[in-house]
Amino acid sequence: MSHSSAIKERIIESAKEKFLRLGFSRVTMDELCQELGISKKTLYLYFPSKQELLEAAVNDLMSEIELGVRELIMGSGLDFQEKLKRLFTFIGVRIARISPGFIRDLQKNAPELWKRIDRFRREKVLINFDRLLEEGIKKGVFRKDLDRELLMMMYISLVQNLINPEVLSQVPFSAGQVFDAIIKVVFEGIQTEKGKVRYKAITRR
Repeated sequence: MSHSSAIKERIIESAKEKFLRLGFSRVTMDELCQELGISKKTLYLYFPSKQELLEAAVNDLMSEIELGVRELIMGSGLDFQEKLKRLFTFIGVRIARISPGFIRDLQKNAPELWKRIDRFRREKVLINFDRLLEEGIKKGVFRKDLDRELLMMMYISLVQNLINPEVLSQVPFSAGQVFDAIIKVVFEGIQTEKGKVRYKAITRR
């Protein structure tokens, strides 16, 4: 990787972390420069505006998710139940990084970018989630009465509302413990009795 590419990647990674955690509007270019140890001239050389940097950060996040989902879905040697559980985990870990403030910022200040994210969610994430769930329904291991999009919305809401510093400061559990509990409740809740028996047999192998 060239020196120029390395600097650009560092800028995007730092901006992505701060935007997701604090919200787009609360992060200044001055703060990013200070954190990265670079001048504003250098920052603006790579990203002439905060909007362009936001788009680069969101594109980087979507690429990361798309690659991870594809590798998980296409991976051999995993039963579809295990793939679905890992998909829940993979998506949940990334959702936990996104603050409500960031989402509100996008909806208010970058609506076109928010539409792209929503389209990406449907085309790259939900469609793969649907495929695994549909396979399980056909084989009788997942319940037939599930509204798949509502299920994913509930899961996302649980992760976003429970795995944040304000909530975690008031309960005697770590983020990892809360996350594991969410996965367990949601994943076990969608399985039939046949599915639970089948999954236990698979995980013992």
